[in-house]
Amino acid sequence: MSSSSASSITGKALTGSHVLKIDGYSRTTGIGTGNCVKSRPFTAGGHKWCLEYYPDGYNSTYGSNWISIPSPSGRGWPIRALYKISLLDQYGQPGSIKAESSKCCTFNTLAIHGSYKFIKNEDLLKSAYLKDDSFSIRCDITVVTEIVAEDVVVAAPATVAAGVLRIKEEARGV
Repeated sequence: MSSSSASSITGKALTGSHVLKIDGYSRTTGIGTGNCVKSRPFTAGGHKWCLEYYPDGYNSTYGSNWISIPSPSGRGWPIRALYKISLLDQYGQPGSIKAESSKCCTFNTLAIHGSYKFIKNEDLLKSAYLKDDSFSIRCDITVVTEIVAEDVVVAAPATVAAGVLRIKEEARGV
């Protein structure tokens, strides 16, 4: 008599979002390359985070409107997380044109991740995202909390075949 077994590996996670509104955009530019303005702290995935907005770019290589996500304050490093940074349209929905997603990355005491080529100032000025000198960005952060192996119930092939046959018969009205 043969036996079958199966298992799955699941990455469990917690997700949170934060919306950062840049109001008075034209007055935020000109603060100089490498200078940022930080958002208020927010909690996502059980950790405190903030966004850093560099209206004139992070450095000369990475141009205007650089958005970064520094490692969260507190303990619990390293933290494995994915993030997505999206420009929001005037209805508060992620735009179809500008969104950047990450692969799973590790945040530790020195790590900074983000979107260093998010949108050029000249492109933002021509876009529908900038309205009345303001625009909004949403950052979704998904923190991997644990990776676990779990047993999976395997249906015997005869049971599956019988179920498929029953569904086909019901569909035909038999």
